[in-house]
This record gives sequence, structure tokens and C-alpha cells, in this order.
Amino acid sequence: MPELKPIIFYDIPCVVPGQAWSANTMKTRYCLTFKGLPFETVWLEFPKIKPFYEQNSLAPTGTSWDRIKGTPTPVHTLPVIMDPNTNRLITDSFAIAQYLDEQYPDTPKVLPNNTAALVHVFHTAFFNTIKGTIMLASFRGAQKLNPESKEYYIRTREERFGIPWEQFATPEKREKQWNVLRAAYNTVDGWYAKSSGQFMLGDTPCLADFTVAGLCKWIQYYFENQEWEEVKSWNGGRWGKLVEATDRYLDCSK
Repeated sequence: MPELKPIIFYDIPCVVPGQAWSANTMKTRYCLTFKGLPFETVWLEFPKIKPFYEQNSLAPTGTSWDRIKGTPTPVHTLPVIMDPNTNRLITDSFAIAQYLDEQYPDTPKVLPNNTAALVHVFHTAFFNTIKGTIMLASFRGAQKLNPESKEYYIRTREERFGIPWEQFATPEKREKQWNVLRAAYNTVDGWYAKSSGQFMLGDTPCLADFTVAGLCKWIQYYFENQEWEEVKSWNGGRWGKLVEATDRYLDCSK
């Protein structure tokens, strides 16, 4: 492979310098490191993401329903990559994974053997199993954002869900959402149990594994310590072992 210019990877910072904040962007960080591609991180605080999209004429990655205004609102998310080798900007972690596999075919595949459609189904099913935990995850994660992003994040989540921030993770809601999380991991454990190896497709990780590992790292970083200790012990310790097996691909030094 000819010498490549580093891919620019746009990520969200937190109060710990150089530490990844978003489980969503972690998927791309895993992919870039797994493939051995050179990259550099540009950190964008939450209020800077929409202007970045507008400055680069990028379409929103989706919409959310603003329950206060009663209207759909465009959503602008990270990760985004800018590949100076092709002068292309790519949004959305799944589209980025596809692009990297297609553009750099001599690197290890994150969607191997024509599994893109199946992994996309996995990706959708996985997030459907955990969507009932979003308010607890938002409440925990916001505590580690920098002040500029924290204010923006809390305000926009209150608009999205239509309730005051302090009601996101009351003891009753925390217990309910924690039980949803436990049930979700039990479901995903059943999927992994069908594999012949540690990872979803056997002995080598793919985007599906990086998706699950990203959520595990989110919990490790941003939930309470005892909560992570509990999660990593579930299902015979599968999730702690998955994190240990994939940590080498979560390169936050660049």
C-alpha cells in the first residue's frame, strides 16, 4: 500500500483529555485501528457539530422528535471522517465502515465475506434491545462532558424527551432501565452463543463486535464503577472479556 495521508476522524471530547466519549464514535475508532490505517483525531464539542455539517454541506444523519415543540428536528452526529487521500467526507459509523473496506481492500475487513447486510441487521437489532436505557445512559454520560457540551446536551435531551433532566434517572427509572439493560445483554449473549469463537463471526472481530464493545466501554467509562463491575460479570463474564479482547483497537493516542 502506498504511503497514506492520515484520515481525519471527528470525535467528541470529554473531561478526560484524549478519552473517547461516544459509544457511536468508538466504532469508527476501533475500525481505523483494526485496519491499521493512519488517522488523526479532531475533537468537536457538541454545539460545533451542526455548524460543521452546514459548513461542509453534509446532510443530517437523521431526525428526532422534539416533544416540546412537537416537530421533527434534524440530527447531526459524529463520527465523521475526512479522507485526504480521496477528498471525501463520510458520515455515519456504518457507512464509514463500508467505505473503509471498499477503499482499502488490502486491510482487514470489518464487514467480511459479504456480511454487510447481516451486520446492519445486527446493528439495528442491538440498538432496539437497548433503546429503553437511553435516558439513564444520557444522564450518566453527560456528567463527563466538558461544560460547553454538557449544557447543550442536557438542553437538547430535555427537548427530545419532553421531561426535566432530573427526571431522567430517578431511582425508579434507574432500576427499570437497568433491568432493560440486563435483559438486552442476555439477548445479545444468546446471539454470541451461536458463534464458534469469541466474536460474532468466530475468532476475528468485526463491526458487530465493535458495536457491542463500544457500549461496554461507554459503561466502563461513564457509569458508576460498581455498575460496570456488575455488567462485566454478566453472562459468564463475556462482556469483560470482550472489552479485554478489543481494547487494543481503541487507540485514543492519535
